[in-house]
Amino acid sequence: MTRYAIGDIHGGAKTFRALLDHLNLNHGDQIFLLGNYVDRGNDSKGVLDIILELIDIGYEVRPVRGNHDDMMLRNYSEEHDEHSLMWMQWWGEETLQSFGIDKIEDLPLRYLTLLDALPLMQMDNDYVFVHAGLDMNSDDPLSLSTRSDMLWGDVRNVDSAKIGGRKLITGHNIRPIQLITASLISNRINLDNGAFTKMQPDMGNLVALNLDTMELMIQTWLDV
Repeated sequence: MTRYAIGDIHGGAKTFRALLDHLNLNHGDQIFLLGNYVDRGNDSKGVLDIILELIDIGYEVRPVRGNHDDMMLRNYSEEHDEHSLMWMQWWGEETLQSFGIDKIEDLPLRYLTLLDALPLMQMDNDYVFVHAGLDMNSDDPLSLSTRSDMLWGDVRNVDSAKIGGRKLITGHNIRPIQLITASLISNRINLDNGAFTKMQPDMGNLVALNLDTMELMIQTWLDV
């Protein structure tokens, strides 16, 4: 069994598929996904289709919820927070177009069910996986971190003892490849290289990490 973690995919279905092909997955492997499956890229539906396909054929996929996934769900439920009201204006129209709809209430049930089931945190013996961060100032970050911490936060210094001797794996906060590589020897590893963007020459890739060998796999953005 090999364990992989994959950073923010953001509607890049072609890119996600190419990265998975490069990983050459075997049944029994674990695939931790760090959230933000929707928005920015032009094929949010395609990304969710790939996740559902992996689950359907028996792969152990362990995704967490990202802030963009959460905003989309809040627009469906109309249980808005201070962030979700801007979703339709900034990202929602293109995301809904990928499903062939123009109203969030028409989102097919299979996608809603997948998104709604996403936990804020996953964990194994060695790692904690959240989209953004934990409240490392609290006595027990695993139980006292808020929804906002896990979906929108950031954390520079992680006290591994506070999270059971584990390392923290996150996405959300875009880092150049150089800093992602440097983080591999720290207690907080960030795998978001801003797959959808070319803000800097060393950004714009979807990044996976083999959690057993600590090898990075970098896939250039292939989507429009």
